[in-house]
Amino acid sequence: MANQTDETTQNNYLTYDQVNIIIAFQKLWLDLASWMRTYIKAAIYDTRNLQSVKNYLLYLPTEFYNTFNIFYGTVAAQRLMNIMTEFITSAMKVVEAIKFGDSVLTDSRIIEWYGVADKLSSFLARTNVYWDENQWKYLLYQYIKLKINEINAITNDNYEEEILNYNSIEDIIFLIASYMARGIISSNLQVKNNQ
Repeated sequence: MANQTDETTQNNYLTYDQVNIIIAFQKLWLDLASWMRTYIKAAIYDTRNLQSVKNYLLYLPTEFYNTFNIFYGTVAAQRLMNIMTEFITSAMKVVEAIKFGDSVLTDSRIIEWYGVADKLSSFLARTNVYWDENQWKYLLYQYIKLKINEINAITNDNYEEEILNYNSIEDIIFLIASYMARGIISSNLQVKNNQ
């Protein structure tokens, strides 16, 4: 009986590799949220670092590729990188439309951004049985909604709202990162158990 309890207790702890998976995905998603925030401010206020920030933001999908490649290979990693690039460029297009006050263009670009979120959700659900498409949609939709609120707060110089909103963005980002990491950890455990 004591051995059974010890095994159960040991199974409740994360391994070093599992913790690293969680940290890796938290960093990726947090980088995306924070660099997007930097981009929004640079674009709205026409700061001199706009091009550098844009270049770095468009580089981030490569980091997703590098991490995803470890678990799913180059084909899936390339697909993720392509969709993440679309996801980021769609967000940039929304920023531009809101900045110039074109509500018709803003609406169409927001719809496009949600469409890319649908594509990302579908891809992830097909990649890992522990990821649910509807859960991904829910998380990504929440992120988009909060980012749109952030863009509007920055555009309207509503600094208090911007701060509150960014705190909410961090919350959803950690949920997204944790969900992604948990799916990979569960998938890896399933593979080990089947060996």
